[in-house]
Parts: sequence; C-alpha cells; structure tokens
Amino acid sequence: MLKLIEGAMVLGALMLYLVPAMIADAREREDAFAVTMVNILLGWTVIGWFAALVWARHPVSDRRLKHFARRAQRAVARVTIDAIVARAESRGSAIPTFNPRLVPMVARIAASSMRRQRD
Repeated sequence: MLKLIEGAMVLGALMLYLVPAMIADAREREDAFAVTMVNILLGWTVIGWFAALVWARHPVSDRRLKHFARRAQRAVARVTIDAIVARAESRGSAIPTFNPRLVPMVARIAASSMRRQRD
C-alpha cells in the first residue's frame, strides 16, 4: 500500500512540475516545445518554473512573432553572407599561391567584364 501511495505522490509531483508545459500545449502555442524545454531544464529552480508558467500563460501576439521571425531571418542572412564573403576572400587570396597559371586568365576575365560594363 505504501508503494502505491508513493507512486501516486511521484506522479502528482511530476504532473505539478510539468503544469507550464501542459498549459502551453493546451493553448496550442507555437512555441510550446520551447516552453517545455525551459520547464524541464530550468524548472527545478523555482524561478525557472515560474518563468515557464508565465510564458505559457502569456498571450501570443502575431505582430511580435512576425517581428521576431523577421529579425531571425535577417540574422541568419547576415551570418550566411559574412561566411560567403569570408570564403570568397580566402579563395581569392589563395588563387595565386596554388595555381599561378590562373592569374592571367582571371585578369583577362576581369578585364573583359569591365569592358562589357562600360559599353
């Protein structure tokens, strides 16, 4: 009988611990997984549990989500462009050292593209 009571207490404590995740799922929030992760990883601190609870109960505004998505897209684009530029710069400086025969060819291509732009 004691094992049954003990099991019920553990199950009750687990359900109480996961209340913010259940609320986020019941409200069909798009970020329910993030709320659940905060709840699981930081819920053992009382502040983390209350933060997850407030986050789960807070209404979602479409404007804030769109703004967040736009900022995230811009950040990803900025990182991608920086990586492309860095790779191009590293390749550009490596061309003369790896294959010196390509330098005149690259110069001719650049000169012909400059002539086309002027015309």
